[in-house]
Amino acid sequence: RWNHGMAKIDEHRMIIVGGLDEDNNVLSSGFIYDVRTQQSTPLRNDMPVALYGCYVVANDEYAYVLGGFGGGYIGGSTDFGGAVTTVYRLCLKTQEWTIMAPMATARY
Repeated sequence: RWNHGMAKIDEHRMIIVGGLDEDNNVLSSGFIYDVRTQQSTPLRNDMPVALYGCYVVANDEYAYVLGGFGGGYIGGSTDFGGAVTTVYRLCLKTQEWTIMAPMATARY
């Protein structure tokens, strides 16, 4: 996984979402990494769409995924999807995603 979004949740955990796999497929999955146990726990639900180059901010209740690029790897080219205006909120307790109001301008 590379070109993913990530953020610190608390002193021991971080969230990692989206990005590209080794074949440059855009990912919608994510996980929480605990630095104390050095264990990764997959999120129960994928993001509503696959994104890469997105930004993530988090607190102890929610993680927000903002902007980035959508789309997928197309036939060996580097023609990925364009920048997006989307904002998604993940409730860290239930691991349910909510689609928030979009940003006025696409960001990456």
